This record gives sequence, structure tokens and C-alpha cells, in this order.
Amino acid sequence: MADVAELVRRAGARIRAAGVGPVMWCVVLLSAGLTVLEMFEYPAQLVATTVLTVIHILCLLVLPFYPLPVSVAVAVTYVGCAFLPDMSGASLFYGMWVALAAVGRYGRSRWWWLMPPLIAAVRWMVAARAGIPFGDYAILLVSFFVVYAFGRAMSWRATAVQAEQDRLRYERERDRVEAMRRDERAASQIHDAVTSDLAYMAMRLDYERSRSGNDEQHAALFDDLYQRTIDTLGEVRTVINMLDGNGNGDAKRAGDDGNTEAGSSTATSSSCITFPDHIRDVLEHGDQYLAQLGFTGDSMMIDNLSERESPDVDDIIREQESAVIDLLRELYTNIAVHGEPSGEYRVVVRRDSDGLSVDQVNDIATQSLLPDKPHSGKGLTLHRERFAALGGSINTSAEDGTWILHATLPYVLSPE
Repeated sequence: MADVAELVRRAGARIRAAGVGPVMWCVVLLSAGLTVLEMFEYPAQLVATTVLTVIHILCLLVLPFYPLPVSVAVAVTYVGCAFLPDMSGASLFYGMWVALAAVGRYGRSRWWWLMPPLIAAVRWMVAARAGIPFGDYAILLVSFFVVYAFGRAMSWRATAVQAEQDRLRYERERDRVEAMRRDERAASQIHDAVTSDLAYMAMRLDYERSRSGNDEQHAALFDDLYQRTIDTLGEVRTVINMLDGNGNGDAKRAGDDGNTEAGSSTATSSSCITFPDHIRDVLEHGDQYLAQLGFTGDSMMIDNLSERESPDVDDIIREQESAVIDLLRELYTNIAVHGEPSGEYRVVVRRDSDGLSVDQVNDIATQSLLPDKPHSGKGLTLHRERFAALGGSINTSAEDGTWILHATLPYVLSPE
């Protein structure tokens, strides 16, 4: 029973794959029944005629499973009976009409167009051999072309329906991708705007707590605020991971360990300032931020492009410049979290005709300033993916206790 059920299931799947519906089955069964009825009403004189008619009926019953090859078999049985010297037996018209309609519906090659005229030619030959006037079977010949045209019309309709379904599927996928991108942008915005300030607050509270001395009241206050900040940072990280659950897009802007106070400041900067000024503002705030945490180092912007050579500000240029600025925001927080305050750091941004580059060097701390901070492991990875999508790269290495980062991004310059 299990084997029979499996065969039925496979047959149903094959029928659905062929696009055969209940109407097709009704037509096939009706045609087979009428052919059987003709066999009894007009018994064949030759055994070969009976055998071909039985094969014709069986082929009709199998036609919904394999429309094209079985339609050819139906046509072969029809032609075979036409060439036999037996004018009795079933006409086989019903099955031939169904076969021609199936060929029109499922046939994609231009060679299938030859079947209606070939069948009409065979029928004309049989009628001429029997001495039947042409006018008596002209309508029958036309019917072969009509049923084929009906099948072609059904094929065109199916194509139009499929095209509409594909369009709706494409729109659904587009909406889904757009929703994913919105979630990614939301995750990035939260990461850049919220975690930066929370990370800074936590490190600043820890720093001030270490300087509070024996003031137990202030120490308890700092401890409470510090713990609440860390807990909130963990909840924000959870929200970011939920929004980022659909995968990492090319437009990700999030950082590994949150972004800095400098990043938050520059996020609200006026869009009318030039890119070099914007970069210098980020570097200045980054240095101030690290200095407050006891770090020693400096940052600088080297601009080798004159104002005349500056690229036109379009969407691509904005994305490139935004990628560099967001990377800088990430780097300052990474220095604060993973760097050694007693050591030194350096950040250099260059702009020339070849593109943009960022170099960062700092000593690696033996113990993080913020060990309790939730870690996502996504920051530099996401920035690396973003740079790669824009044609750039980010390379990192750790040598002799020193962290080294080199990022490059090609610049598309406007014609002079």
C-alpha cells in the first residue's frame, strides 16, 4: 500500500509540475470514452486497427502525465490507422484534437507548428482515397488548426500568468530586502549613536570611580551608574543583534565596540562643511576623547588634493566619505577599549588622487579599560565588508604588542 501511495503521490506531483488541471482530465476522459463508444458502434475489420485504437486510448489516459511525447504517440496511432486499408473502426478525432491542443499548450519549439498541417494532410489523403468531396471534410481540416490555436492561446495565457506571479514574487522579495536594509540601517544607527555614548560613559565612570579615593558615597554612586550603563549597553547589543539577524548587508555602518563621542559629535555636524574639515573635526574630538581617558597620541589629516581637484559630491562620494568617517569613530573606541593608556597611538588620514587611506597604530593593553562591555565581534568585520563593497580594503595585524590597521578606499574623481 505504501508503494501505491508513493506512486500516486509522484503522479500527482508530475501532473502539477506539468500544469494539468481538472479541466484537462475531464477532456481526456471524455475523449477516451467517446473513442471507446465508437469502437463498439463501428467495429474494426482488421485486428491492427483495433490494436492501434486501444493504444490510442491508453495514450490518451497517460497524456496528462507526459503531454508532448504522448501527444506524438496519439498522432502516430492516428496516422497508422489512416494508412490501414480499413474504413471502419473509431475515427480517433477526439483524441487527435486533444493531442493537438496539448501540443499547442506545451510545445515551445517551432517544429511543433508542423503537426496541424501534417495531420490535416493525412486526413485529406484518407478522404481523397475514399472519394469524399473536399467540401464535406473542409471544416474537419480547419478544426485541427483551431484546436492547436486554442492550445497556443492557453500557453500565452499561462505565460502571462507566470509573468505576473514572477512580478509579484519579485516585488515581495524586493520589499523583504528593503525591510532587511531598513533593519540594518536601524541597527547601524543605534550602534553608532547609542553604544558610542554608553561606552564612553562607562569608561568615564570607571575612570572617575578610580579617582574618587575614600569617598564611599561617590564610589557607590559611580558603581551604580557604571553597572546600569553596562546593563543598558548589553540590552542595546541584544536589540542590534535582533535587527541584524537577517544577515550583514553591504551598507552596514556599525562598529565592533561601539562608536565614540567624536562620532556622536560629527553625526550632527553640518553637511555644508568640506570633507577635510569634517575629518579634522572627527580627529580633534577623538584626541580629546582619548586624552580624557589618559591616552597619549595624536591624529592628523593629510590632504594632497587641491580644492580644484576635489571630487564632486554625489551619492557614491558621500558613501565613501561616510565609510571613512564611521571607521574613524570605530577606531577611537577600539583604542580606548583595547589600547594601552601608558603607550601612544597615532591615526593618520590621507587623501590624494589615488583615493583615501587610514592608518592607525597603538599599543595593545594587557587588560581592557572596559572588560565588562558586551562584545559583538562585528565592528571591524562590518566596516571591512563595507569598504570591500566600495572597492576598498581594511588590513589589520598585531606585532610585538602593537596594533596596526591600514585601510584604503579608491576615490572616483570628477572630470576636470
